[in-house]
Amino acid sequence: MSENELRVRILPEEEQVLVETHTNGIVKCKEIQADAFLDCIKSSIRRNYVSSGLLPPNCLHIGIDSDGNKAYCLWYPRLYADTSYHETAYLNFPLPRLVFAFHVDTEGKIGECRMGVVADEKPTMETVMYRYPFSNVSGTRGAICIGANALPKYKAPYALANLPALLLSIPNGDHSFNALNNKLGMQYRDLLEHLNGKDPSYYYSDVLIPNGKTLKDFIGG
Repeated sequence: MSENELRVRILPEEEQVLVETHTNGIVKCKEIQADAFLDCIKSSIRRNYVSSGLLPPNCLHIGIDSDGNKAYCLWYPRLYADTSYHETAYLNFPLPRLVFAFHVDTEGKIGECRMGVVADEKPTMETVMYRYPFSNVSGTRGAICIGANALPKYKAPYALANLPALLLSIPNGDHSFNALNNKLGMQYRDLLEHLNGKDPSYYYSDVLIPNGKTLKDFIGG
């Protein structure tokens, strides 16, 4: 034992908490209340809180790892977007309900981007997911192929609200398109021409196919 030491003795049977100080061979003992001892322990515990920053509108979920990297899931409320297929532009094109997931590092650099189609309802963890009927999105995870397009950095989380529209504006080719992902079995250009001018609700009655996943699965990656 060192010359200067503090010891705490807990005596359950006697319901006592004794604090002993040892200073240069001199021992002093003091009894303290158990509640006061617990309060002292609680106040000494450091709690590290992580600030998310101001979140973008319609942010459904955020995960933060031990290094400060963040994973966001956003619900995209708009039902129309300007898009294109090869050289053909489709302005104000109807959309189903979409969700997006992004990994963002501490410098604001975007890592993986994913997209999914959800049921036309207020999102919950049990909301049903559907196959994405177009191109540039692969598998049930919904990984987005951005090709050679460079994405800006998003140091302010709130600015991520602009990222879904940017991703939707990337020109589409035939990468990852599969006619089996729509009920009509149409090829891509035929499907676009067929949907152009339709009400977004048409997706849910005639186009979309459930993929067996829920929003919880999508968020979990």
